[in-house]
Amino acid sequence: MSTLRITGRGVCSRPADRAELHLIVRRVEKTCSAASEAAQGAAKTLCARLRERGFDESGLKTTDFSVSPEYEEGEGGMRRRVQTGYACRIALRFALPFTPEGLSAAADALSEGAEELSIAFSVEDTEAVRREVVRSAWEDALSQAALFAEASGSKVGAVREVSLSVGGARAMNFGGAAALAVRAAKFDLTPDDVRAEGTVTAEFELE
Repeated sequence: MSTLRITGRGVCSRPADRAELHLIVRRVEKTCSAASEAAQGAAKTLCARLRERGFDESGLKTTDFSVSPEYEEGEGGMRRRVQTGYACRIALRFALPFTPEGLSAAADALSEGAEELSIAFSVEDTEAVRREVVRSAWEDALSQAALFAEASGSKVGAVREVSLSVGGARAMNFGGAAALAVRAAKFDLTPDDVRAEGTVTAEFELE
């Protein structure tokens, strides 16, 4: 029996309704314990700043923690590195429902004392986005199958095999100076729509 393998493509685009702020706190001190205490103290200060602005500070989550030696180039004719202390690096994440006002307030609270700040946008109901992408891709696959079957004088029969691939639903990211400018300029940041894409590959019998 003849078969036809088709790949349908689906797209879903929705307004962003969720924002995530990712930031790095880094402190350098002479000893490992002092660097760790300084970085954790800075993180606690960020929690207090969130609380002052009406946010739930428990939403500030640690995603990475590391302590490493800090070096600088030594003086003299020979190139050598000299250890000057220890650097403690804490990566943090804070997610909130997206509104320009809420994002600006959160960025204002978190950017003070952070070495790096980036902002990502997404949607809360990722499962609904995934279903829409799959539905759209399946309809495209069926449409293509019907077109090819008609061109060959056949009819689309039963489905023998299906596989799918769906990407994540995220909009754009603002990092570094662009993200820190949210605090400095206090402008309304309006992200592009969140876009997700996927494919459905199906093998049909031809009758």
